[in-house]
Amino acid sequence: MDERKLPASDTLAEQALDNLVNQFARPLDFLRELVQNSIDAGSPRVEVWLKYVPDASGSGVLEIHVDDFGEGMDERIIDDHLTRLFSSTKEDDLTKIGKFGIGFTSIFAIAPDAVLLKTSRHGESWELLFHPDRSFDKVKSDSVVDGTRITMFKKMPRQDIDAFVRDCRWILGWWCEHSDTPITFWDRTGEREGPAEQASPDPFAAFASERETKAERVNQPMVLVGSILVREIDDRGVRAVIGYDPSPRYGYYNGGLTLVNTRNRDVLGPLDGRLGHLSFKLKSNALEHTLTRDNVLQDAHWEKAMLVLVDAANALRRDLVERTEAALAAEELVGVWHRFLAQECQSTDGPSALDGFRDRPLFPDTRGTLRTLEEIEEQEDDQGVVLLETSNPSLDAALDAEGVFLLRDDPDTRSLLTAAYKPPILAFWAEARQLARADEIYVLPDLVHVDRLTPRERLLVDTTNRLLRSALGSRVDLLVGGFGGAMEARGQPLAMEGPLDGRVFKRPEASWLRVPAFLCSRALLLNKHHSFFQLQTTASSEDLDLAAYGLAMALLHEEDAELERSYRLLLEAACAGGVA
Repeated sequence: MDERKLPASDTLAEQALDNLVNQFARPLDFLRELVQNSIDAGSPRVEVWLKYVPDASGSGVLEIHVDDFGEGMDERIIDDHLTRLFSSTKEDDLTKIGKFGIGFTSIFAIAPDAVLLKTSRHGESWELLFHPDRSFDKVKSDSVVDGTRITMFKKMPRQDIDAFVRDCRWILGWWCEHSDTPITFWDRTGEREGPAEQASPDPFAAFASERETKAERVNQPMVLVGSILVREIDDRGVRAVIGYDPSPRYGYYNGGLTLVNTRNRDVLGPLDGRLGHLSFKLKSNALEHTLTRDNVLQDAHWEKAMLVLVDAANALRRDLVERTEAALAAEELVGVWHRFLAQECQSTDGPSALDGFRDRPLFPDTRGTLRTLEEIEEQEDDQGVVLLETSNPSLDAALDAEGVFLLRDDPDTRSLLTAAYKPPILAFWAEARQLARADEIYVLPDLVHVDRLTPRERLLVDTTNRLLRSALGSRVDLLVGGFGGAMEARGQPLAMEGPLDGRVFKRPEASWLRVPAFLCSRALLLNKHHSFFQLQTTASSEDLDLAAYGLAMALLHEEDAELERSYRLLLEAACAGGVA
């Protein structure tokens, strides 16, 4: 028997071992380390199974088995690597990520009462028993083992077993979800010891048969749960799945074992702005985790793998445009697709995304006609704003009759139109696209014929109209109408401007860039329900000309489109007592 003891706790070596054991945020992460070591040893599969042996006191011993069928170990490997800190057979192999020989030390993270290791290699078979103080006994064995068998023994009350088993299964699923090597998990803790059975030529046959039917496969195909419009790629030694996701996650894998699976965008490095809005899982045997194991090592191998991922993201973007067109053709709701297109426009590769769909008909208007971004921008140049549908079908129809289309109003469509804004050259005053419902810009008034006005209102309107014509000639035609209604007059403008033959009027807007008023003819729609008009109507009973002059001045001021000369002519006309 070869009895050895690891260095005393007051030595630097023992302190280093303590640090390695305690580095794991979750003690059960040791399962990942053992599975990783088994895969690195070339095992075609790894079997994890748990068994519980109760005693009369209601407590018992939990057995945690990790069995592999790999290369096994001989005495040299045991002495030089397994029981020696910071030494590993994997130093120069990029496909084996468990460096520094720390995998096996992780078993002490759960404070086992004993650990039994059986292994065979090159005609040698060995058994090692590790004690709680990390001392160990090493003996040569006559039993040949195919690979390495590790069993941890831990005293545990029966009521704690179920939770422990669930945690073990979860940890394996987290770290080994896409392992290239088959990994199984078998919970045998509920089994009771039965009477001894008659020996058979193959004592493991029954166990193997039962394992095949009851053991659960841990590793699963690499898919993105919850993602939409997923694309898969297998290129240059890199396998990846990438898709759009309301809550993106980023996963990196070596041999299918998890390096990082997180929502933290730090793992994207300089590609955060390009890929941050996408979920992906990226598998490459050249990837490694950092020493702290909270990030992937962003080295040259990572950069090459990420280039493959960027190519996949570019192809996914083209898929997105086509999927949006298909949704529109099928008259499906397209909000979700517009949302993802907006995210593409907001990425660091936004200009390329924009160029990829600028001429594609992706925006439905109220008539069901599909509009391109180019068409929208052409009308936007004329209107000064992107117009959206309203809850007033009559107004929408009137604008449509005048050749003005309105886009369907949806929060995601708004976000896409905003994200897709590309300011014109020299348009330094327009930093963002202006979006508005059509009823925020236009009004379809209830025109009031002069015969429907009260006598006092009719006199005021006629006199005001004569004053305006004296000052402005035939360039303005004063009309009267109701918009907003008597109950909604507060906050509504005194007047609106529109074409002489038009039914739709535009709300006044402040702008220094507009056609001078003396160059255009237009109708000026007076709001019959406005409080100032009502006030001037009352004042007209005392002095009609003064009330009309005040109303005319207010109309010119509201429109803010005339030069000083117009105000002077208006004053002269008022002083002359109006024009007959």
